[in-house]
Order: sequence, then C-alpha cells, then structure tokens
Amino acid sequence: MSVAAAPGGSVGWRPSPVRQLLALALALALLLAGGRALAHASLVHAEPANASVLAEAPSSATLLFNEDVTPTRIELVDAGGHASVPPAVHAEGATLTVQLPELGRGSHALAWHVASADGHPVSGVLAFSIGSPGVAPSAGATAAHMPRTLAATIWLARVAVYLGLFFGVGGVFFRVWVADGAQNPGRPPPAVGVALFIGLAGACLAPGLQGADMLGLGAVRGLSAHAWRTGAASPYGLTLALATAALLLAWLARHLPGRGAVRAVSLLALACTGLALAASGHASTAPPQWATRPAVWLHGVAATLWLGALPPLAQALRRGDTAALRTVARFSRWIVYPLVVLVGAGVLLASVQLGRPGALLTTDYGRVLALKLALVAALLLLAARHRWQLTGAVLQGQTGAARRLRRSIAAEAVLVLAVLAVVALWRFTPPPRALAQTTQAADKPQVLRLHGARAMAELRLSPARVGPVSITAAIGDGTSDAPAAQAVKFTLSNPAADIASLRADAQPLPDGRWRAPAVLVPVAGLWDVRVDILIDEFTQLSLQGSVRIQR
Repeated sequence: MSVAAAPGGSVGWRPSPVRQLLALALALALLLAGGRALAHASLVHAEPANASVLAEAPSSATLLFNEDVTPTRIELVDAGGHASVPPAVHAEGATLTVQLPELGRGSHALAWHVASADGHPVSGVLAFSIGSPGVAPSAGATAAHMPRTLAATIWLARVAVYLGLFFGVGGVFFRVWVADGAQNPGRPPPAVGVALFIGLAGACLAPGLQGADMLGLGAVRGLSAHAWRTGAASPYGLTLALATAALLLAWLARHLPGRGAVRAVSLLALACTGLALAASGHASTAPPQWATRPAVWLHGVAATLWLGALPPLAQALRRGDTAALRTVARFSRWIVYPLVVLVGAGVLLASVQLGRPGALLTTDYGRVLALKLALVAALLLLAARHRWQLTGAVLQGQTGAARRLRRSIAAEAVLVLAVLAVVALWRFTPPPRALAQTTQAADKPQVLRLHGARAMAELRLSPARVGPVSITAAIGDGTSDAPAAQAVKFTLSNPAADIASLRADAQPLPDGRWRAPAVLVPVAGLWDVRVDILIDEFTQLSLQGSVRIQR
C-alpha cells in the first residue's frame, strides 16, 4: 500500500539511521555471494541408458547431472519387485556411480534421490533389462513422483514461514520504527503475533518434510528424527535456521523494555529475514551470485517492509486519532523506496531465471511467475486507489473514509496471501535457466556401452539431438585386443515413431575406431541402437542398446 503525506504535516522520523544499519545488514548478505554458480540439478546422462536392454549384467550404474549433487537415498528394485540397497554409492561432483550386485535376467530399476546444490531434492528411476536382444525393455519412468500429501504439506509449511517473516517480522519492525513516531509504539496488533506463531510452526516442521522428500518418504515419515536431521543438514536447513532466528528475534522485540534495545533487535530480525531468503533456493543460487544473492536479500527485505505495515496500519486506522494520521503520513514518505527496490530486484531476478521472454508462458516456472505478476499488478492498482482516493479522504477527516481504507487494506492482505501461496509453488518447478542448462548438456556427446558374449562397443553420439548425429564406435572384446572387424554398420530404430529404421555404414579411422559422420535422426524419443560387426564372411556380431534423442 502507498499513501500520501498529510498536507503541511511534519513528522520527525529520520531514515538515515535505518539506511546506515540496513547497509551493514546488506554487507552480511554480500558475504553469501562468494560461492560458485549453482543450478537446479537435472539428470543429463545415464549408463546404462533408461529402458535399455543389456546382453550382460552391468557391474555399476553411472548418473551424470548438470551440477554437483549429494545422494540421499538409492534403492535397487529387482525383477521380482524386491528393493535392496546397492553395495556402494560414490559421488564425485556431478557424477554418481552406483555399484551393483549380481543381477539376474529380467527388468530392474534403480530409484535415486539426490539433493541439488540449491537445496532442492531431485529424484528419478533408471530402468533397464538384462537378457537377449528380443527381451522387451523395462517400462520404468525417468522421474519419481512426490506423494501428493507430502507435496501439499511442504507447500503449506512454506506458506507458513512466509507469513511469519513478512507479516510477523515486518509488523514488529513497522510498529517499532514507524508507528506513532516510535516514541511509545506499544504492542503490535494480535495478527502480528499470530503470524509469528504460524511461521515458527512452519519452520519447525519444514526440516522433516524436506528430509522426507530427500529420502523418498511420505509426509508422516517427515516427523521422524532421521528425516528432520536430513532436512536440517541440507542447504534449505540454513534458510530455516535463519528464518527461525528472525522469528524469535521479532518475538523477543515484542516484549523487550527500552526503545533502543527493541529497535536493535527488530532491525536484526529484518536483516535475518533477508538472509534466510538469500541462503538457498532457485533465485539466490543463480549465476552471477554476486548480483542474485544481494538482489534476493533486497527483494525480501523490501517485501517485509511493505507487507509488514498492513496489520499495524489497519490497527492505527481503527483508532482514528492524531497518532494514527501521523503513522499514515510517515509511512507514505518512506514506502516509495522499498517499493522501488522491490520492483527493481524482482525484475533482475526474473530476467535471470527466465533467460528468454518466451519462457514466461512455455514453462511451469514461467506460468507461476506470470500468475504472481498478475496478482502483484492487482496489488499495485489497489495501492494506487489507496493513494489517490482513500488516503486523502482519511487525512481530511471525511466520514467513513478510515473504514473504507481498512477494508481495502484487508483486501490487499488477501491478495498478499494469494501471492505467497503462488510463490511457494516454485518449490516444485525448476527455473528455465536450469532447463536450458540441461538442454545444453544434451548437446554434449553421449556415451553408450554395449556388451555381448564375444565383443563390446563404446558408442559416442554427438550431439544426441534431432538432426545430424555423428556416431563413433570403439570395438573391443573386454581385453586390450579388439576383434579384427572387416566392416561396422549402425542401425537406429524407433517403433513408436512409425518410421523406417536408419542405417549407416561406418568408416574406419586411423586410431582403430569406426565412424558414421552424419546420421540424420528426424524425431526425438527413445531409439534402439544396433551395432553389426562383420568379422569375416561367416561371422557377424551384433550389439544392441538404447539412447534417448533430445529435441
């Protein structure tokens, strides 16, 4: 909300101490900008490939992501549906290597759960089959789905934390620094205390829910100590710790005696609010972090200053005395600065996350952002009505003007709740920049290892995308000596696309490999790859696998 100053009014609120102290707090936020660029983890390549058929059981599985990940739960489901823990899991940067036990013929699935560097859990299922080339591939999914109950509970906990930070911490700060000239602010309205309590409840439950998601458990299992510890140790745990500190400091500021102590504690609570939002998440971990982390801090603090003012302003208008008018006038003079910062930081973060304007309507993240922007636009229109219609009437003492403004503030609060509910949906939607990084990773060569009884081949497809694809094969027999191949032929087929198989004769290279330089792949999807190796006029070996071609 934004209101006009009372004509001829003089208020003694001085913004310079606030600016100095906020500058110190911003310096703390800048300390968080020193890490390397992070993104939302996505699986780039898997070996064996998903839905592939292998002639022999692999000894390990390799998962390559577009950023560093931390494994949280890995399970192997065999052909009989029995789940077990793999003998060993090794994580090195963005590569996850899972040692496999001896596997029998049939379908198998490797269910994996990892934590992104930005704190968000990511999960999936790698399915493959062991048997002759005639065995049908496993019909496993490439992503594991979060239980709806867990997703809804995580969303509610996020909304609760936002309520506590923006309405609770912001309400205490406004009451202490702005309302009634901060000479005798008294207690904030009851709504502020309720918001703080809701925020603390959400911050206490959120680590367990985060841990349950990371471990692939349900919402009820999120109440366990193991899940709580797992979530608290994640990057999001730092956000929750700082949010809890902000909420407790604001709660303390409501009961401390002495104006100086109350101001200092409430200011520290405001700074911790910005730090909590900048500590983890999509926006704060986007490159360049020297710009995005401070931008998230500024965006969060500005939103707290604006939204936190709503309950105390409604309380002041309900009283309708001279002090209330002074509060409205004071608020009108300084709120323009947080609003400018809020919009500026938001534009910067949105441009970084979207990458391109078209992503606003073509991605889930962009559609959530579009809905948020529509709600914020409605908020700004309501604020303009406050300034140009209702505020002047209140300051002039028109009958019923204060009541109308209070009702309008209540409508503004409802819109704010809708905005927070929409923002919490970003927990489940990777930003377009992360999706773009995954697409760029698909342009890199993909390696497919095929095993047979008498030979093996390592295929390199570059790029694994629709269009001309170069296929290079290194032929071997599991030892240092390679079979003396007379000719090598590649065959790609995609029965689901209802198109003829693609065949290409490979040419020998000086280093002993075979290459087909430009196999034109017309459509994306899962393609079967067969390598025919002619040893002599009586002997031909065939190896088969699958690879996913991107758009």
